[in-house]
Amino acid sequence: MKKSVLSIALLLTGLILFGLSFFISWDSSGEVDVEIVNTRYIMPAAHHVYANPEALNGRYYLFKAKITNNTDKLLEDVTVRYRIPGYIDWTELDVIGEMFPGQIASVRCYPKFKDDITEKMTESVEKTEIEISWDGADEDDIVEEAFDFKILDRNRFMFTNLSADEITGWSDVYYNDVLLACFVTPNDPIVKYYTQNIQEKILKGETASVKKEPKEAVRFLLGIYEATRLAHMVYSGTKGVPEFIQDYTKFSQSNRLPREVVTGNTGLCLELSLLYTSVLSIAGLDPVIFLIPGHAYPGFRLKGNYYAIEATGIGGEGLGSIMSAEKAFKVGQKELGEFIQRARMGDPRYSLIDISALHYDGVTPMNLKDDQFLRKKVDDIVASWSKTNRNRNRTTARSTGNTGGNTGGNNYVNNVNRAFSVTIPAGWNVVRNPVQGVPILIAQAIAPDQLTLISIYDIPAANIDQAMQILNQYIRNFGMTMYYEYNGNTVKG
Repeated sequence: MKKSVLSIALLLTGLILFGLSFFISWDSSGEVDVEIVNTRYIMPAAHHVYANPEALNGRYYLFKAKITNNTDKLLEDVTVRYRIPGYIDWTELDVIGEMFPGQIASVRCYPKFKDDITEKMTESVEKTEIEISWDGADEDDIVEEAFDFKILDRNRFMFTNLSADEITGWSDVYYNDVLLACFVTPNDPIVKYYTQNIQEKILKGETASVKKEPKEAVRFLLGIYEATRLAHMVYSGTKGVPEFIQDYTKFSQSNRLPREVVTGNTGLCLELSLLYTSVLSIAGLDPVIFLIPGHAYPGFRLKGNYYAIEATGIGGEGLGSIMSAEKAFKVGQKELGEFIQRARMGDPRYSLIDISALHYDGVTPMNLKDDQFLRKKVDDIVASWSKTNRNRNRTTARSTGNTGGNTGGNNYVNNVNRAFSVTIPAGWNVVRNPVQGVPILIAQAIAPDQLTLISIYDIPAANIDQAMQILNQYIRNFGMTMYYEYNGNTVKG
């Protein structure tokens, strides 16, 4: 009798435990928690930095995943992988051999984009997908996360990663200033070709890289300035460099690349500095960019001393005359003295970008392809160096104290065969060949308030209909469509 009761009791206990097994997991409790901290955007120009955990001590990454094992069991071979559709296929980031209950692990993602990301001319919103799994994990256990971020166009530079309400000082404003070194492109075949012509045509074959003596280095610096002056390059204004900590609209800038400054024959102060430092780097010097509130200018370091030049002395918006190379160097040295004084006082608004040191630290420049069309434009610019009397009107305007886009009267922008001229209001700034890849856009005139723009096209066509079709095709290359109608010689759209 006792044995029967005991057997029945054991049977009932087994049935109860079997029933509870459908509702209670005896293997684990809790779950794997994941916290993602991600960047809001990627600058294509700096894609080598985002890919390198050694660059700037790993300061720039796509995301950081904090993983917490909240289960009551050991997790083995915890695997983190990610992908960016259209850019990066599923890639394994890390395998954590063992994670004990309560243990926390941190994994960073340094994405390796292909070099063709530097050909990206428009901004886009992309998605990062993340997957975390481990040995023995069921499909329902696998952790999946995702976030959106922006890939900017290749010319876009952001001075800071922080939002407006996070900015507390100038160190926050200049958070990304080190990434300016990515826009300095000494490996660019077009800039190399331009530098070669400066050495041969301006400096008569002598280079600063032979002896690295201050006198020769300064001579090379003045040679760069003379090349821009003889080409009638135009300084197109001071906009872009933050001047006031409250002016959040200036905390980003679309930088023309050095090749675009050369072939477009115009540049902002920061863009001119990028060109100078690229050429100086090719010559074997140690270039620097001096950033001050509202302005930037280039120079170099040699034997413990710094040298600088006012690259904007070539003339343009806000300037009353064209400086000689010697005058531009004298002004640059004066500005350098003020810079050193303010920097020694600890003023964070005065920042020095040491290009060679940053390139050594992994802030490497983007890779750019050779381009025969741009080489031809360099050839045209080099030819202009020896034709000082080619444009008497412009020379006269300079000698009377007026500059490229501001002659105090009407400006005339002519195409190469002088088939037509366009009258521009006084005070407007004229930029020649402003858009790379659109040779028919020969000039743009910008109003002083920056709100009105006149574009001047020279289109090889037999009639107006054919001309508009050609223009529309160029616009489509930038992801836009033009709708228009015309009556006689008047087009509206």
